[in-house]
Amino acid sequence: MPMGKKDAKNFACKFDREIFEKLEEFCNLSRQNKTSVVERAVQKYLDENLEMMREVAKKL
Repeated sequence: MPMGKKDAKNFACKFDREIFEKLEEFCNLSRQNKTSVVERAVQKYLDENLEMMREVAKKL
């Protein structure tokens, strides 16, 4: 069964060529698309760092 459309926003950015090539290799090996891989990586980063940044911002 096809998935429904998700509520999404477009985001464009430039990657260092070496990072992009690693991303492409990972996606090819894992058979995942770049959007899914980057979304999960960003989500993990935010989960690990956002609260700390909020605390730092409160002190400024």
